[in-house]
Amino acid sequence: MKQEQLEVFKQWFTEYVRSFYTADDDFLNQNIQLKECHTHRVCKEMCQLTDALKMNRNGVLLAETIALFHDVGRFPQFKQYRTYKDTISENHCMLALKVLDEHQVLANLVGDEKAVIEKAIEFHGTKELPALDNRTLHFAKMIRDADKIDIFELLVTNYRILAEEPERFTWELEFPDTPECNPEIITAILNNQLIGYDTIKTVNDAKLLQLGWVFDVYFDYTLKQIHDRGYLQAVIDLLPDTEEIRQVSNHIMNYTQQRIGNLS
Repeated sequence: MKQEQLEVFKQWFTEYVRSFYTADDDFLNQNIQLKECHTHRVCKEMCQLTDALKMNRNGVLLAETIALFHDVGRFPQFKQYRTYKDTISENHCMLALKVLDEHQVLANLVGDEKAVIEKAIEFHGTKELPALDNRTLHFAKMIRDADKIDIFELLVTNYRILAEEPERFTWELEFPDTPECNPEIITAILNNQLIGYDTIKTVNDAKLLQLGWVFDVYFDYTLKQIHDRGYLQAVIDLLPDTEEIRQVSNHIMNYTQQRIGNLS
């Protein structure tokens, strides 16, 4: 892959997203902008990750292309369904592949580049990665990590708004904001297990699920970013101060410290 191809991809992405903005729908515009800005931040996180992993130039270009297109399905998703919830609309990962295919965006790539990009996008939002060849698996892990860093930032910011200035909270609130925490989720975290989305019943459960993402972070560099930027502590501070939550917090922090302890 060449730098010129990435520049063409960036221009196409800009024009594609621009087509979703409208003069008379502020709600749509705000949500399109949310995902457009998220995409650019994930591209930046991906570039920093490729630098940390000392990847070659071809790998850098492939990784940034994956980041650029990973959420391209979000734009038609929101325009049609007025929601980003896959469960009541469509799988945004598969929508992304549909968009890329309909517009023949990746048609000029050579070798396995198109397949690697598509597989990484397809599985970036799944609970766990399936069996993939080593090269594809590496890029799939990278987009999941880069995506998580920015989602941590977005969620922490909005959870703080919900707690401190609920009248300014504009996101869809999918679960009740009540004190309860699902014991099943707490048990899963204490056993280093990934948490199923179907176990979430409250906003606190969603926060716990986010903390449990540490077990699904592939690169120690990424985990260090999440820790050093204060995201884990911020989520912990927004949870109830109970014995169970303190257990979870200590477990998450100990696990994280053990993994990143040797990184400078």
